[in-house]
Amino acid sequence: MPQPIGVLVVTSPGCHFCEDALRLLDELAETSPLQIETVPLSSERGRTLLVRHRVPFPPIVLVDGEFFGYGRISRRQLEARLMSLMASARAD
Repeated sequence: MPQPIGVLVVTSPGCHFCEDALRLLDELAETSPLQIETVPLSSERGRTLLVRHRVPFPPIVLVDGEFFGYGRISRRQLEARLMSLMASARAD
């Protein structure tokens, strides 16, 4: 089984985009090896990520340690990124 792909999601209470992103990741985790971590925006780490990536609102999504996106997350783009990572892992 391939190594899980780390996905970090910075969330905020009552954020419907955050709920949508987590729901999408749960669905994708059924077919892709994902290790999903959530970080509250109100935490020091969450605030640091907000400032570092200069995003106006959550969620902030990092895939394999790299900024992927924020706000409404595109299923198609996220699936493509995960497929690319899995393909490169198989090639190694």
